[in-house]
Amino acid sequence: MSAVGRYKTNDDMEVMADINVTPLVDVFLVLLVIFMITAPVIKTAIDMGLPQAETAQADPSQGITIKVLKDGTLWIDNERVSVDAFPTRFQTIWSNLDEQGRRQPVFVAADEGVPYGRVIYVIDELRHIGVVDLGLLTRQGRRR
Repeated sequence: MSAVGRYKTNDDMEVMADINVTPLVDVFLVLLVIFMITAPVIKTAIDMGLPQAETAQADPSQGITIKVLKDGTLWIDNERVSVDAFPTRFQTIWSNLDEQGRRQPVFVAADEGVPYGRVIYVIDELRHIGVVDLGLLTRQGRRR
């Protein structure tokens, strides 16, 4: 008497040597969906058209970055700040000392389309607060 499938009889069972890949495929599909959902969030939230400079070499991860966008919005690192609240909010962030007891350097990143007066306003406010170590961020590349 033979049974249907891989089993011959109740006493004589055949070993199933195939790997069941269905759970593996399910796990990979779930990971793929998670990656597809989180990938756009990981990308920098602010797209800027920084000007190019051949000598660009600053590392903004070692300090505080001020971003000035075309639409007039200001960002301190990844926090949007109104123009009116910028000086007090920046002073609160900048007053924290690093591990060596020094203040962090400040980098200003302005889009190419930002009016020059807006950038000067930000730099002037930073100087009033007492920022001495100040840099301007650019993209590495050949000037036009």
